[in-house]
Formats: sequence, C-alpha cells, structure tokens
Amino acid sequence: MIELLEKDKETLLTELAASGKAEKAVTVLENELDRLLLTYNEQCSGERERNAAAYMTQAIRLSLPLIDTAGETKIWETAQAKERKGRPGFAVILLVAAGVILCGIALVPLITGLADAGQDPAFLRTLGLTLGGLAAALIAGLLAGRPGRKPKQPTRHAQTLPDPEKIYRSFRNAILSVDQSLDEIRSLERWAKREEAGLIEGREISSSELDLFSDLLEAANSQDPEYALEKIEAIRYYLHRQQIEVVDYSPENARYFDMMPGQYAGTIRPALVADGNLLRKGMASAGSK
Repeated sequence: MIELLEKDKETLLTELAASGKAEKAVTVLENELDRLLLTYNEQCSGERERNAAAYMTQAIRLSLPLIDTAGETKIWETAQAKERKGRPGFAVILLVAAGVILCGIALVPLITGLADAGQDPAFLRTLGLTLGGLAAALIAGLLAGRPGRKPKQPTRHAQTLPDPEKIYRSFRNAILSVDQSLDEIRSLERWAKREEAGLIEGREISSSELDLFSDLLEAANSQDPEYALEKIEAIRYYLHRQQIEVVDYSPENARYFDMMPGQYAGTIRPALVADGNLLRKGMASAGSK
C-alpha cells in the first residue's frame, strides 16, 4: 500500500492544500483510503489478507478525525471606515448666529455713549444682552468641540489552514503500519502452506497412495497401453483395501447407475459402493442391440 500511496502523493498534497478546512481534509483522506484498498485488493490473491486489509483500513478511517491537521493560521480584518471630520450642526450655527446678533444689539447703546451708564436701565439691558451673547457663543464652541462618534472597530477573522505535508506524514505512517501487519499475515500464510505440503484434505498421504499415484504416472508416461491398463487395475485393489468396491453395470445393480443412450450395453463408469452404501454413482448404457 505504501507504494500505491507514493504514486498518489502529488495529487493528494494538491487536494489537501485546496481543502481549506480540517473536515474537508478528512474527506480527501477517506477517498484516498478507498482508492488504496480497491487497488490493493485487485493485486492481492489471499482472502485472509484482503479481509485484514479491509479491517485495518476501516480502523484508519475511524481515526482520521484525530489526525493533527493544523498548519498556518490566517488572520484578516474587515476594512475600517475612514473617520470623517465632524461638521457643526444646525443648533451650533443657530447659537453662534444668536450670539453675534445679541452682541451687536448690545454694542449699539454703548456706541451712542449713554450718560450715567451705571443707573440707566439701558445699560443693564445692554449688559444682559452682551452676557447672553457671550454665553451663546460659549455654548456653541463647546458643542462644536465635542468629539464625534468613534469609528466602528474592524472585525477580525482567523482561519487555521490544514498543513498538507504534516497530514501526509501522519497518513503515511498509518498506511506503513498496515503494510507491516499485512506482511506478517502473508508470512503466516506461507508458513501454513508449507506445513500443509504433502497433505490431502488435511491428512497425511499414505505410502500406498504414493505408490499408486506414482505407478499411474509411470503408466501414463510409458506410452504402453497394456502396461497402462495393468496399472489402472491396481486402482481396484487399492479401493478394495479401503473397503470400497468397484461395481460394474448389471440389471441387478442398475440402481447404482445413470443410464445413457448407447448402441451397446455396458459400463461407462463403474459405481463406487462401501458396505452397501453408494459413494459415487456410475454411468452405463443399456444398449439398443
């Protein structure tokens, strides 16, 4: 699997870099895991090995959300609106105008030079108007000098991007552990096959069986029909020793045979019977003549 992963490395790194989020990075790894398992199973011949690969990749799939994907943290903020200089409002303009007018009215009697200003009511009127104008101008100045609304603070955003190289290293280590486990399973299977060598259906082959098989192979290679028939007859003796009787067709034991159409009556394939029980049904022809 590690060789298959190395072939997909560049594509995998590109997809991880484009994921942008840890959740999407996990999805990318899950898809890669599916591709690895599918390709591996196509090349694997052992059923036990395929099952083990499926179980282990499933375990990796469940642990993918735990992989450390954190990489560079990207921070940005919204654009800050430019602070506008405050302009005097209508109230300010009105107060300033009132102050100027009041002061102007107050100055008229002073210019005319009223006598005895300290006892003349006009003087008091002039003084009040002057003070009122000054007060209005003062209030206008205070209102104009008040700071405006503070500009809205910019909004900051932070996003931690997945680190493709870090994710790939963690994923590769997990796949490497799967490969090591599969190597152990293959070694156990090879050892089991070596132990089963020389066995027939799980039992050790006997010397008489070896002799029989050896003689049949020798007869097959001899290209001598009579010698081959002689060795084939040895099969009857071997089966007899195993308490298995070779039965040829006759009307009395027709129940042991499947009947086939033919010109002449006779046995096509003998039946095998042990203690009256049919082991293998034979084949025969009743004949048309």
